[in-house]
Amino acid sequence: MSVRWARWSGWLQRTLLGDSEARIALRLRLPFLWLVALLLAALLLPDRIWTTLLVGLAGLLLVAFVWARTLARGLSAARQLRFGWVSVGDRLEEEFVLTNRSGLPALWVEIRDETNVPGYQVGAVRAVGSDDTARWRQSSVCNRRGQYHLGPWAIESGDPFGLFRVSRRYDARQEIIIHPPIHTSLPIPLPPGRSDGRARTRERNWQAASNAAGVREYHSLDPYHWIHWPTSARRDNLYVRQFERDAAGDIWLVLDAQAAVQLDEGPAGTEEQAVLLAAALAARALNETRGVGLAAFARQPQLVPPALGAGQQWNVLRALALLRADGEIDLGRALQELGDVARRGSAAIIITPTADAAWLPQLAQLSRRGLESHVLLLDRPSFGGEGSSEALRAAIALLGYRCQVVRRGEIGRPLIEEEHHGFWEFKVTGTGRAVAVRRPFER
Repeated sequence: MSVRWARWSGWLQRTLLGDSEARIALRLRLPFLWLVALLLAALLLPDRIWTTLLVGLAGLLLVAFVWARTLARGLSAARQLRFGWVSVGDRLEEEFVLTNRSGLPALWVEIRDETNVPGYQVGAVRAVGSDDTARWRQSSVCNRRGQYHLGPWAIESGDPFGLFRVSRRYDARQEIIIHPPIHTSLPIPLPPGRSDGRARTRERNWQAASNAAGVREYHSLDPYHWIHWPTSARRDNLYVRQFERDAAGDIWLVLDAQAAVQLDEGPAGTEEQAVLLAAALAARALNETRGVGLAAFARQPQLVPPALGAGQQWNVLRALALLRADGEIDLGRALQELGDVARRGSAAIIITPTADAAWLPQLAQLSRRGLESHVLLLDRPSFGGEGSSEALRAAIALLGYRCQVVRRGEIGRPLIEEEHHGFWEFKVTGTGRAVAVRRPFER
């Protein structure tokens, strides 16, 4: 019976709706059973009352179906994410547009959504008149980093009598990365690499000025004097000179992703604190025109080779957003792996919550390979763990390496809280002048 009903329903859909993506389904079968019963009664027991009831019920079903069919042809919806670059604490915001091109009103339209962003609820019920449009925004503060998706989703409506259901499904799925926030005021210096101070900065600037290797699109962290105005004017977008560089001054951020050494869970755990430290240090280094790379040997390793620019910041933040400290490789093995890929003259910032000193020989091996190391120890007692981070810090200092203990709560405030910073948008005029057409915070 159900198979026959499905075949009949499919044939009816193709006949009445053609190639429309909308679908009409019967909510209640009981009125049709009544219709059959009244038809039999009118045939077997001729009486005006049966005829009247039969005509009335048939008319009601016809009106309901025509209403549903009209909505199926004219009702549609769209959604647009306002910002694709979102961090924890930012507001995820979408704009929904519900359009009714039919001549009948949609008294109710339900939004059904399969979005998996934590704490983000899209489900809603709206009404839209005939030949009208309804717009609204849905927003929520992001509270967890990671990779998620918006959609698939669907809209559902129907006739005023509740006999037929009209649905239109949108299978498009938009991936979204919620990256960790960028904190400021960290009392942590950056390792200088092969040389330090202003002399190193001048050296890198001289190298950049003398080793031009082409052009690329402008990033927000690029110096303005790198902009190549002839190319920018020709392509109607900002472009900068691209330069060759060596490994001197590059920084590797090494996160201990071994599950056995992690303490606590959630925002106050060592995993999240390490991610916040790495994001802040990466932003600072890139702002100082230092190349930054990332190495975290979890079950799903996150390896980002050192590079410059805002594009690299996105690469690092994306890797940090996906990072889970669930690995089985200890810190000593991780440093061995780093030594195989890092080039001489670069520096390593090692972030770990361990109190075990078994990995110190591998730290010394990095130094023999020409890498400068700076160790950040997440203080185990402040995170509710056992062991002495201060004792390990003293042992590292005796070996001649820089080491600092970071306690819970010492990381500064985020750069932007509970609001998305947006993007700068520029347009290059015919004279070669760059004009900002949209600034951060503009809606």
